[in-house]
Amino acid sequence: MAIPLFRKLIDIYPDFETLATADVSQVAELMRPLGLQNQRATTLINLALIWAQNPPLKGRRICTPNYPTHSASRDIKSGEILADDDPREGAFEIGHIAGLGAYAFDSWRIFCRDQLRGLADSWNGEGTSGTFEPEWKRVLPKDKELKAFLRWMWLKEGWKWDPESGEKEVASEELMRKGQEGGLSSDDYDS
Repeated sequence: MAIPLFRKLIDIYPDFETLATADVSQVAELMRPLGLQNQRATTLINLALIWAQNPPLKGRRICTPNYPTHSASRDIKSGEILADDDPREGAFEIGHIAGLGAYAFDSWRIFCRDQLRGLADSWNGEGTSGTFEPEWKRVLPKDKELKAFLRWMWLKEGWKWDPESGEKEVASEELMRKGQEGGLSSDDYDS
């Protein structure tokens, strides 16, 4: 149900500028099948407003408390802005957007960060040299769908990946076959 609603939302509001000026009641009506439509509509419009007024910028990393690990941001002062070459973890380009959590930060890193930073033409490293490692390869998501997606991405490269530790091993021929045919389950990875 969420995917068709997302597509309809994008058809009506194709960018953050149009969503930022949307009527809350119209967005809420669109969100009605998901429940909590007023809250969802207000949140979406507020996120679009923040994005329009203060978008993420290359070279400007802002503290993301307790992300990617609980203690990652402990050495970053409140309001401190880190440059890309600062090795400290716990700060990302969308850290200034209130209300975001691990799912949003993981998704940002997987699908958007490399392109914003000018490191690649897309989220999967297109347009880079052979030594480039896409950001998604460093993400350890907690969300089951993001875990499944990254397991699949690693499998496409020939690896059986553990989403808890980030460790990987060469995938068996059977696992590769199942991955190519579709229908993999988490049990297939545990064996």
